[in-house]
Amino acid sequence: MRSHSLLQDKDFTGKLIRLMAPIALQSLMLSAVAAGDAIMLGRLDQNSMTGVSLATQIQFIQNMVLGSITGGVSVLGAQYWGKQDRKTINDIFCMSLRLAGISSFLFFAACMFIPEALMRIFTNDSALIAVGAGYLRIAGWSYLLTGISQCYQALMKVTEHVPQVALISTVTVLLNIGFNAVFIFGLFGIPRMGAEGAAIATLLARAIELLWSVALSFGRGYMH
Repeated sequence: MRSHSLLQDKDFTGKLIRLMAPIALQSLMLSAVAAGDAIMLGRLDQNSMTGVSLATQIQFIQNMVLGSITGGVSVLGAQYWGKQDRKTINDIFCMSLRLAGISSFLFFAACMFIPEALMRIFTNDSALIAVGAGYLRIAGWSYLLTGISQCYQALMKVTEHVPQVALISTVTVLLNIGFNAVFIFGLFGIPRMGAEGAAIATLLARAIELLWSVALSFGRGYMH
């Protein structure tokens, strides 16, 4: 009876939809990047598509780690935001930055120094290892940035700026797909880079995402 009465509460339902819709859109757009990579690289050759698909499993693992950090921070932060205890929220945010920064640096270092070993976790094919290692050496820099931007976005979600987070994610994903086309196929006079072009596209999109998130945090009504 209680859940039924909540669904009949138009104010509650409206707030729930306004929170859920941007988050769902963000997840959809993130999935679109992986699909875009696969489609575009598949037009080049099978090894490029498969090698990059395997290499991005490292990012998937990193996202799981970051998700556990930002998820815990969001739960704690939401409680203190309800109390308007900004000092504690700031302390929690700084703690999450440290944890996410350390974990992101470890993923970055692994991609820089032992990319072949990471690829051997998923395959023994030398051609796929070469493609994936080349991708990771470039995309690893984006993994270093992702931890910081995810913490900023978690803070914005907690402080009732979910639509802004969805906008950042949507725009950067669209840019990522556009950059993919440019660098993978060599459009507008840029050399054709294949799998490494996909890594450059990811790095540029993550850099824009981080800069946008940090710049937005200085705005009125935001926490920095």
